[in-house]
Amino acid sequence: LERSSRGKDPLALLITDIDRFKEVNDTYGHDCGDHVLQEIAGLLRKNVRGQDIVARWGGEEFLILLPATALQGALTLAENLRLAVESREIQCEAHAIAVTMTFGVTEYGPGKDREALVKEADLALYQGKRTGRNRSIRFSPEMD
Repeated sequence: LERSSRGKDPLALLITDIDRFKEVNDTYGHDCGDHVLQEIAGLLRKNVRGQDIVARWGGEEFLILLPATALQGALTLAENLRLAVESREIQCEAHAIAVTMTFGVTEYGPGKDREALVKEADLALYQGKRTGRNRSIRFSPEMD
């Protein structure tokens, strides 16, 4: 955030969540659930730039920090990631597990701190959950 603010470089944040992950654990067991998390983490890391940061945010949520990325680029990446997840089946034991993800997207700007940035991405994520899941949603002020 300091680098972006100092250099006036864009910075975007994605928060994403595996849709209906509890059903994966309930249906296939926690070992397969853990395997799904590992595979998704690998897929996310593989599909971002070296300067981007992918981190598990908690449970089945991931945070992706995108330095030098404006909102439109972040939305494009979120949609590409969503499609990559949607088209992949994850093998665990004798099961082929299909999952989808919902993405909340926001951009750093004047007057925002870390908490505001995370809150905006989280609000967009939950808007995506409420409107059907398996989608990429950008934050808008009326969500707050």
